[in-house]
Amino acid sequence: MSRFILRYRGQGAKPTGDVDRIRSLENTKVLSESSPRMLLVEGPEAGLKALVESMPQWVLTPERMIPLPDPRPKPRKKD
Repeated sequence: MSRFILRYRGQGAKPTGDVDRIRSLENTKVLSESSPRMLLVEGPEAGLKALVESMPQWVLTPERMIPLPDPRPKPRKKD
């Protein structure tokens, strides 16, 4: 299973009916709904793409992990 970010581009908050359609998709879990316009979901890419094509106000993007640099100072090497 892959993880995706679904972003609503329409006016206002994401429609409850659309969120219900996403939740009802087979083998798909909504992992986070903390943003008023985005969802983090886990599920099959083909099914999510097909669903998003029927909802033109939504954009599907694969989740990407970006490593953060280590903030701890490192000792300098002596020459």
